[in-house]
Amino acid sequence: MAYTVGVENGRAALWTMVGVAVGFKLFGAALILLHDSSPGAWAFVAATHWPFVLPLALPLLALLPLLAWWWRLARVRAKRRRLIAAEWREEDLPTTPYLDR
Repeated sequence: MAYTVGVENGRAALWTMVGVAVGFKLFGAALILLHDSSPGAWAFVAATHWPFVLPLALPLLALLPLLAWWWRLARVRAKRRRLIAAEWREEDLPTTPYLDR
């Protein structure tokens, strides 16, 4: 009789191992930085934790063009509102000497 593991058990084991690995990584980084918070310690933590940070950073990098587009759209709309308001303001009109008499 062969021993087989169901897909659900395999997924649960995978997420358990991932959770334990991430937990130990975070705990180890916290211990290192609590013990020594020098720039060298930060560099060590960054150098040893980049494989864990990279999968989190890639989706954020993918969102940068969308955020840049949204920022530009907000700036263009604000400029449009200012230009429309300036078009109807009378105090900004240039005065001519022959009309002021």
